[in-house]
Amino acid sequence: MRLTTHILAAFVAVPLLSGAALAQDADRAKTLVVAVPSDPVNLEPGTNRAEPIGSEVILNVFDTLVAWTPPEFGKLEGRLATAWTVSPDGKVFDFTLREGVKFHDGTPFDAEAVKFSLERTKTTNPYVQATFNLIKEIAVTSPTGVRITLSDPYPAFLSILAQPQSAIVSPTAAKASGDKFATNPVGTGPFVFKSYKADTEVVLEANPSYFRGAPKLSRLVFRVIPAASTRRLEIESGGVDVVQQGGQLAAIAAEDVAALAKNPNVAILTSPSQIIRQLEFNNNKTEGPFTDVRVRRAIAHAIDYDGLLSGIFGGTAERVYGPLTSNNWAFNPKVKDLAPNYDPKKAKALLAEAGVDPAKLDLKLYSFQGALWGAVATFVQANLADIGVKATIQQTEFPALRALQTSGQFDVALDGRQPWYNDPDAHITIGYLSDLAATAMTFRMPKDAMLDGLITKAQQTADTEARKQLYFQIQEEIVKRVPGAYLFSPKLIVFARSNVKGLVVNSAPPLNEYWSVSKQ
Repeated sequence: MRLTTHILAAFVAVPLLSGAALAQDADRAKTLVVAVPSDPVNLEPGTNRAEPIGSEVILNVFDTLVAWTPPEFGKLEGRLATAWTVSPDGKVFDFTLREGVKFHDGTPFDAEAVKFSLERTKTTNPYVQATFNLIKEIAVTSPTGVRITLSDPYPAFLSILAQPQSAIVSPTAAKASGDKFATNPVGTGPFVFKSYKADTEVVLEANPSYFRGAPKLSRLVFRVIPAASTRRLEIESGGVDVVQQGGQLAAIAAEDVAALAKNPNVAILTSPSQIIRQLEFNNNKTEGPFTDVRVRRAIAHAIDYDGLLSGIFGGTAERVYGPLTSNNWAFNPKVKDLAPNYDPKKAKALLAEAGVDPAKLDLKLYSFQGALWGAVATFVQANLADIGVKATIQQTEFPALRALQTSGQFDVALDGRQPWYNDPDAHITIGYLSDLAATAMTFRMPKDAMLDGLITKAQQTADTEARKQLYFQIQEEIVKRVPGAYLFSPKLIVFARSNVKGLVVNSAPPLNEYWSVSKQ
């Protein structure tokens, strides 16, 4: 039986190593192969909704006006913008643009391209509604000058401009390709898009004329390998150079860490993240047991948080206590004391107090697909069974799960937020502002004048310390409402062959740029 397993594994690996004639590439030393777990959906800013793999492709094909500076990623630097100023009222942003840059199709980058790109994303991409709707006007002040005026102050706006959705596209190519631009993207970035095969691979080639200097690699390949065990075989054998966990969306990183830790040919890169995974309620429902905060609190007390971290993640994830991770600059330490602890007796007492028979809470527990989410769902299912609540697990593909949640066709679901910019607003506004309840995978919060007012005020307050205190208050208010049970924050884990140099893991957004990467 063991021999048969090895033979089957070999049959799985061989086609992957020879796919797209990569093994025949004479310059293999300058080709980086990145193994990803799923198809890189939405390869262009105008339609991308923060799909992790597609977003990473975007940041390597396109440039944004500003970007986070490696290796700390604590401040913004100019990319297509060389300088900028912000008006005293925080509403007007003036950018000076880089001269002499060309798109991959040979057309010039200029202020008109910036205006076209940002207005296009605002029109076509509902994912950015919460932030891009603040843009009142984009004015071309000169061929190298752009002025963006907001309707309200928004201190995190520069962070928004570093997102993949804010990348600058070739107006000529976008107009010519129409809907097909999503699979024929044209930017100014370090790599040029060459080909895309659905559920198979994306191939990029170096842009020798890149304004920061040509990449050290000649080719970058994102290869789709759904099975974690196969990805592990590939990184061990050298069939791929990098394996990502995608925020551990599908795979259990602890298993791979244990298997690869002693391999001298594989390096394990780790970084804390601001990703949050949670069990969330449909808070927009006006009837049903979860309209009672005592029932929501009971479910939150039923979860064995420490057992989840130690039993499934083995040191590759950390506890989350509320709507922000503990490494976020606006995290309120008081939330640790306010967060629910594991207490099945208290959970049962709260259900009894609310007059709810746990046997009648027959739940469909929706989750993403993959081994990790299967393990988490099974763990939560067992916790709920301990207080008498039956939960049937429904593992669902991402597009279908997103459709269920945005339309409100669920009671409870395992979900998460992966912040695309380094600001508390990335979690708070999209997750909890009631006006955005149905625009994305949110907590579907009901109208709440107090909480909505605080969120809007924090979003618009320019002074950093004042914003921090507002977010302290917001976190306490959210925890009181128990919109979900906050489960864990996965560490960002990337496996790379030991000859891969210059790869730095960013936490927000959790996306890698490969311009500075080389193979030695």
